[in-house]
Amino acid sequence: MKTQRLLIALWLLLAVSGVRADAPRVYVIDVHGSLSSPMGAWVDRQMDAAWKAGAAGIILDIDSEGGSMDAARQVEAAVLARSADVPVAAYVHNEARGPSSLIAVACKTLAMAPGGSLGGAPPDASKTDFQAAAEAGGRNPGYAAAFVAADTALPSVSVRPGDSLTLTTQQAQHVGYADVVAPDFPAVLAKMNLASAQLVPVQVTTWDLVALWVSRPWATILLLGLGLALVVIEMLTLHSWGLAGVIGGALVLLIFAAHITVGTATWVGVVLFLAGVALLLFETHVFPGHGLSALAGLVLIFLGMFYALGGVQTGALYSAGAALLMTLGIIIAFFSYLPRSPIWNKLGQPMRQSAAAGYVSSQNYTEYVGQVGVTVTLLRPSGTAEIDGVRLPVVTEGEFLPAQTPVQVVAVQGGRIVVRAHP
Repeated sequence: MKTQRLLIALWLLLAVSGVRADAPRVYVIDVHGSLSSPMGAWVDRQMDAAWKAGAAGIILDIDSEGGSMDAARQVEAAVLARSADVPVAAYVHNEARGPSSLIAVACKTLAMAPGGSLGGAPPDASKTDFQAAAEAGGRNPGYAAAFVAADTALPSVSVRPGDSLTLTTQQAQHVGYADVVAPDFPAVLAKMNLASAQLVPVQVTTWDLVALWVSRPWATILLLGLGLALVVIEMLTLHSWGLAGVIGGALVLLIFAAHITVGTATWVGVVLFLAGVALLLFETHVFPGHGLSALAGLVLIFLGMFYALGGVQTGALYSAGAALLMTLGIIIAFFSYLPRSPIWNKLGQPMRQSAAAGYVSSQNYTEYVGQVGVTVTLLRPSGTAEIDGVRLPVVTEGEFLPAQTPVQVVAVQGGRIVVRAHP
């Protein structure tokens, strides 16, 4: 199969470099690997871009086993929607098994390489969907239904009732599913009546690979939860934007950029998310302690994540909810354990901003070190305390303190006054 892929790549290179500029263009779109929802959205987007670019035809180069039926249905819908305007062919150069077999049988032209395989739909697939796809492609729907589970014996193939049917290239050609058997694209173009067309490969770039990986639900939950936790912790604890905030912000931006690339994100979600972050900054840095802006900020952040990850159509409620729960868990663990741990103290000591190290703020609060006061608002961990008759913005070392709690100033970090509960 590696040799076959090399030959295909070489043929594409020669075809692109040797055809007239005015020749009709056929776009070859890779459908490789597990068919995830982001991959389905990416293929849909590339098909739409090819159609808008005036493609004379589209070839879906399929080599896929496993994945999501929802993603397959999305690509199938794109195939059926575009087939009226531009011919769409499937070329199975290795295998189209599982959900990807639905895409292959929906195409008007289905080509297979020698030694390929087609079928083997997952148990959650719908026979109705496969039958409709086969009928749209002009094929016997009985074999497509058997991809899910065979009801009765079928001519020319051996499959027991209840089993999932997988066709070899020769079997697919014999039962009328493979229109042409070929090791590369010339025969496919001829079948599409586009023998003189220029091939335009649309391959997955390095960034596309990163975006598709990041957009997988488990990766999105992990990276988004960690990124949000770092951003929130940075806003609550540090005077200036530090390394944790930079890393957290970069992770969040990576998630959103990846989902925008694969076509699952909406800009409305990004705007809502940024508005939520702005409200949290207002709560922690401008008017701390009252809580309303923080609550509104958290709501907007959740809605922003939900819509930025695609909304209901991509199952974003699960990803956004799980990421938010993970964020809350990290924050609770951070404020419950890390600020008091020896490891954190050793790591944090060199990074603290103090007047002795040359850090100065617009106002010098070092005179309050050691003084005792009382909290005016709830410290979460920032808020307001009255010290020596003056109301000052303060922050704890991590713990939350209710209003009217005696506190003592233990450090000044730049413009931040750090307090601790006073016995």
